[in-house]
Amino acid sequence: MNTDKAVKFFRYIFSIPKSIYVNLRLLPIKEAIYLPIIVSNKTKLLSLKGRVNLDKVKTGIVRIGFTGADMIDYRHHRTVLQIDGQLNIGGKVKIGKGSRIIVAGELTLGKNFITTGDSTIICENKISVGENTMLSWECVVMDTDQHTIFDMENNQINGCTKVVIGNNVWIGARSFILKNSTIEDGCIIGANTTLSKSFPEQNVIIAGTPPKIIKRNISWQH
Repeated sequence: MNTDKAVKFFRYIFSIPKSIYVNLRLLPIKEAIYLPIIVSNKTKLLSLKGRVNLDKVKTGIVRIGFTGADMIDYRHHRTVLQIDGQLNIGGKVKIGKGSRIIVAGELTLGKNFITTGDSTIICENKISVGENTMLSWECVVMDTDQHTIFDMENNQINGCTKVVIGNNVWIGARSFILKNSTIEDGCIIGANTTLSKSFPEQNVIIAGTPPKIIKRNISWQH
């Protein structure tokens, strides 16, 4: 066994106690005993009052806090997990090291969803992510402003609205996907893009400030 494989092996071994706790808190006992969710021992657990729904129960089908881009240091980037709402997982999912997953509403992650690391998903209302979709490093996906804004008559003017991300979508590094956003299947979001509206076309590259379609009829692979 080479050094890299040995390091990964021991990281998974050290993760077992915390993984057992997370599975027992979030899953029915008949599913939890298979340890479908493996959580890095460097993951900070803020709250586990919600539930996880798995389409498939298999040991290690969900891995949190291990993978990631090379420049994200496992020793210094702590993953954060807060599940107070409902997390639906459609298959194999990898949440990269240093990521922050905060769920008060309903978050759905499709099969083969990957965050490469140090990204944030904040779900107050509803966020849906399709299959084979990748979130690059230092991205933020959120369906809330986090703070309430009122008009002069004390009426709230900034309620939560859903975010929908389709299948086979690649979101470039340091992008912000904000409430009201819809991204269709097969799209690429360029790095450093801030998106807060819907683009109704599939297989396009969206980038720029303000964001716009810069190329059509594209495809990409993991």
